Amino acid sequence: MLFMLVGLFFHFIGTCQQPENDLRSLRWGMSRKEVQATEQSSPYQTTDSTLLYRQRWFYNFPASVKFAFVKDQLAGALYIFTDRHIRAQQHWDDYQSLVKLLSERYGPPSGDYWTWNVPLYKERPDHYGDAVLLSHLSRSSVWETARTVITLEMSGKPLEGIYTVISYAKKPGEKK
Repeated sequence: MLFMLVGLFFHFIGTCQQPENDLRSLRWGMSRKEVQATEQSSPYQTTDSTLLYRQRWFYNFPASVKFAFVKDQLAGALYIFTDRHIRAQQHWDDYQSLVKLLSERYGPPSGDYWTWNVPLYKERPDHYGDAVLLSHLSRSSVWETARTVITLEMSGKPLEGIYTVISYAKKPGEKK
């Protein structure tokens, strides 16, 4: 009898555990104050609906993190990558590394989108970074979990450089 009670206790404890975090150490629906407490530092910039933290990391990639709130509840976040490489192809290599990291964590992407505005480098993978910088190519990959849509995007403009970002968004209709 005692073994049955102990077994039921551990079964009950196992099924009542908090679900996994949605991103970082955070869950959708957390308040701004809860996010700030978890981040353990003051944000670089705040608005009524966002908190921006600089000098953060996504694995070994330097990034800023911007949290978005709707009615004081965490609803999304952006990792904005801040590395500035000399060669555009290095940004492309970073994107490939990020796809690999996200795929290891979430499985293969549910979508991988290549938008060619000018096909000049389409058959030259060693110049895809240049194609992005010149606005000839933009790319995005998408993963989904039960509660979150994750999108990795890369685009560029010749005078502004290459922009790479990962967005985490609470799925529509998801509760806290």
